[in-house]
Amino acid sequence: MKRQSLHHPRYVFVSTSGSQTDAMELVMITEPRVPQARVTMKSGAGQACTRRGLRVPLVLLMFAASAGLAIATPADGLPPADPAATAGASGEARSPLAYEYIPYGEWAVGEAPTSTPEELDEIFRPKEATVDVPVLDGPIDRFIAATSSFEERTGLRIGFAYTTIFQQASGGPGTRRGFSGDLDIMAAWTLLGRGTANTGQLIFSVEERHNIGPNPASVLRGEIGTLHPITNGFNDRGFVVRDFYWVHRLWDGKFGYALGRGDTSDFFGAHRMQSLNNSFSNRAFSANTTIPSPGHGMFAGISLRPVQDFYGTIGVANAYASTTINDMKYLEEGSFFSFGEFGYTPKIEGLGSGRYRVVLWNIDDRERRAPAPSDNGISIIVDQDLGEHFLVFARYGYADRGRVTGIRQSVETGMGVRGLLGSPDNMTGLAFAYSVPQDSDARDEKIVECFHRWQLTRHTQFSVGVQGIFDPSNADPENDSVAVFTTRLRIAF
Repeated sequence: MKRQSLHHPRYVFVSTSGSQTDAMELVMITEPRVPQARVTMKSGAGQACTRRGLRVPLVLLMFAASAGLAIATPADGLPPADPAATAGASGEARSPLAYEYIPYGEWAVGEAPTSTPEELDEIFRPKEATVDVPVLDGPIDRFIAATSSFEERTGLRIGFAYTTIFQQASGGPGTRRGFSGDLDIMAAWTLLGRGTANTGQLIFSVEERHNIGPNPASVLRGEIGTLHPITNGFNDRGFVVRDFYWVHRLWDGKFGYALGRGDTSDFFGAHRMQSLNNSFSNRAFSANTTIPSPGHGMFAGISLRPVQDFYGTIGVANAYASTTINDMKYLEEGSFFSFGEFGYTPKIEGLGSGRYRVVLWNIDDRERRAPAPSDNGISIIVDQDLGEHFLVFARYGYADRGRVTGIRQSVETGMGVRGLLGSPDNMTGLAFAYSVPQDSDARDEKIVECFHRWQLTRHTQFSVGVQGIFDPSNADPENDSVAVFTTRLRIAF
């Protein structure tokens, strides 16, 4: 049986010429059960905008390169589109620029939205803009068409994303604001089984994080004394190699294994809105905070789906793994992080798809580098669609000791609403968390967060959000609440 990745929408770019301007139509052709969408863009001269004081020269350079590639790429260098789909009002076929968007699917059913294949799928998934900005979308559309043509010839898919986040706290004794940027370059190279469900892929990603201004957003946790970081990531650690691992799917996608350098938290223990790049900011919701996942390092895992609605994924990683180091020299220490996720994925009539799973994990003690004790625990996670526009999630996490993360128990629940205030790709989220720290003298922390994300253009998203943090565990007792305001801008292509 073929996987979902073989059921895909298709982008078709159609170029026409007029007396005053050139026009380009973007047609999304989908399976009959998915509504069709058509977006028309008119290209013309635009006035360039510059922003001073931001450390984004590489992003601007990539955008300029994409525009140059879009202009330089001839239409006949791209794969032909369906003539029926590219016919004009007169019925005559027009010169197309076309590419197909084909989701990779998951080697592990519980794969997080932050894994590199999932990020690439999200970048290439067709989206409907709230506003039409041809000067931005036109070059990027052509760049994606060109890179997709390259992928069709070679099997290599490449994606870029640049995200900035600004956060302002309402209180605290010291710094109350932080501004950070994050550049991601991601790639997936399908070397085996292209066009089938049994693919072999090499996954690769690098990242560069930096502060914009005097302080990154990550410093606010220490300043206001919260148990959970108010943002996951967005520090100033600089350039790192994140992923370099092999994924192989077999038996029509029912079995898969992965091996190499990666972050095990990308493959288990996540809910569907667990992405700092486009959803909640507080780490209570953008990570599984009771689990001491060691970071990017050597790991191996297998995933099996014996029947349609049930799956299991197990894996092991170097307990000394860290995104900023080469952890291979610590393998001889014999300290490991291991996990297993076992789930049920029904499709309920009248509601939609769901995912219900249990996670077990264990980490050995570490005596070198950053000494830490052993620990183990469990998580129970629920995701469920409620029709086309609503989804809900809930998660309970427990750590036997909690001495690695500082958190013994945490429960989170939330919901998302698709399509408010314009584009159907807009998302609104609301969530609540209650967390018990390992330190019995510290207060239990409560968090409420809401956000709204606009799909401004087809490749640009803008989000605003607010967090209310009550009884922050590591703050002075007289500081019983603090608010944090967030804005986020992301461009991906």
